[in-house]
Amino acid sequence: MSNENKEKDKMKRRIAGLEKTLQIVTGYSGRVEKNLRQLFEVVSETMPVPMMISLKTGAILFSNTNAQKIFGYSDEDFHKINASVLYENPQDRNIFIRTLEDQGEVRDFAVSMKKADGTIFPASLFSRQIVFEGQNCLLTVTHDLSELRQEEEKRLLLERQLRQTQKMEAIGTMASGIAHDFNNILTIIFGRLELTMMMLPEDSKAARYIADALSAANRAKIIIMQILAFCRKKEEERRPFRISSIVAEAAKMIQSLTPSNIEIRLRIKSKASIILCDPTQIHQIMMNLCFNANHALRDRGGVIEILLEEVTVSSQEKIMIPTLKPGAYVRLTVSDNGPGMNKGVIDRVFDPFFTTKPAGEGTGMGLAIVHGIVQAHGGAVSLESEPGKGAAFHCYFPMIAEAETSTFVKPEKTIPGGSERILFVDDEKDISDTCSQILKTLGYSTTARVRSLEAFALFKENPGHFDLVITDETMPEMSGREMASEMLKIRPDIPIIIITGRETDDKILSETGIRAVIRKPFGRREIGSAVRDVLDNTPGKRK
Repeated sequence: MSNENKEKDKMKRRIAGLEKTLQIVTGYSGRVEKNLRQLFEVVSETMPVPMMISLKTGAILFSNTNAQKIFGYSDEDFHKINASVLYENPQDRNIFIRTLEDQGEVRDFAVSMKKADGTIFPASLFSRQIVFEGQNCLLTVTHDLSELRQEEEKRLLLERQLRQTQKMEAIGTMASGIAHDFNNILTIIFGRLELTMMMLPEDSKAARYIADALSAANRAKIIIMQILAFCRKKEEERRPFRISSIVAEAAKMIQSLTPSNIEIRLRIKSKASIILCDPTQIHQIMMNLCFNANHALRDRGGVIEILLEEVTVSSQEKIMIPTLKPGAYVRLTVSDNGPGMNKGVIDRVFDPFFTTKPAGEGTGMGLAIVHGIVQAHGGAVSLESEPGKGAAFHCYFPMIAEAETSTFVKPEKTIPGGSERILFVDDEKDISDTCSQILKTLGYSTTARVRSLEAFALFKENPGHFDLVITDETMPEMSGREMASEMLKIRPDIPIIIITGRETDDKILSETGIRAVIRKPFGRREIGSAVRDVLDNTPGKRK
């Protein structure tokens, strides 16, 4: 065999060997690729995040179990859809792809994703380009931000609540100061009007005008009381009250604050019903319910009806209002003929911070407060409403037996007086002059001072000269409480009355030796009755 033929034969054997090796290698690489995919699938299932592999065209080649759970598609369904349908706005995927091509990978790509059932959720995407099964693909990890968003919303809500609380505290402080000043002014108005009334014949036109002015001053007094009740941080002890009087009083104030295109109708069918309550909180219920109705009617006008009646709750009604026990109740209903509410709103209307009002017009706390107050009184609230048929809020309060209440005593027309010697102290000269004149009309010998240090020096000079001291609580140089404390050190039996236009704790004052508290604004009857009561109950008083 020639050398040429020998070389050709050798080449054939090499080629045959190479082909056999290639077959072996090819078979081996196929097994490696298959094993690598199986390994990838195992690893991806252990990852606590949703993972997908897709082509740039949107075809989905692989999804792990977490991806199937979060999006609501099965593995088979994923292969049938395009990745663009997973975006709330399909155009967002185009932006995502362009960013990926420019940077090679994408981190923290914020987007809204869509589940199989149409639910939208916020997400953050991480993606990079990989080779999968011989193709250029995208490996994408999805982070569901729903819980983080909820936590963020909770944090923001708490911040808003804190700001609201701080704002309300600031408003309360300001309102308390304003109320104090108004009470001083009203005290002067009451006193001067009553002194003028005493100089006029009862049937004169001037006397009628003065009576009208006193009535207006009383309405102003009610408004100031409401401001102070709003500012009050402590709850009053619940006592038996005739609820009809509280509702009627609140309705008058609400009427004065209601636009002229809205009519307030008050119907009291139960005038003698007694409940255990905090009157200021009943006022608050009325204010919140009526202002809510006011808002519903503000653009169209209409009627707000306030109805008070006695009802008996049966076992059947208890099924409708589960928190109510069968028995006798007073039902306060505030209704309007406004646009009404749909079921979605009705279901959430008592939820804290839920409101249908535009931003800045409501906190969403009014009806939640109503619900809380009524429940705290042992009652319940229900709502009837339909779109286009107005709304009616029913507040149920348990009635108590008449035996638990004190008998109503009609006030005497005459105001008790006396001849005792009184030291009256108030830094407002008009109040000092007015009240000393009122006390003189009741027969008392009155010495008035506007400076607390001067009044204290006068008392210290001759402690036995006075039978009673009446002092304002808030004064410069020395407060009324401080002056009372120093006077009691000198003469422990001296009766002292504090007058104040602010909220005070009567128990604390009584523990310091103060005999009584008169709250501004007050008139001739209030101060006359308080003075006589304190003097008559002072041991060893001067005859």
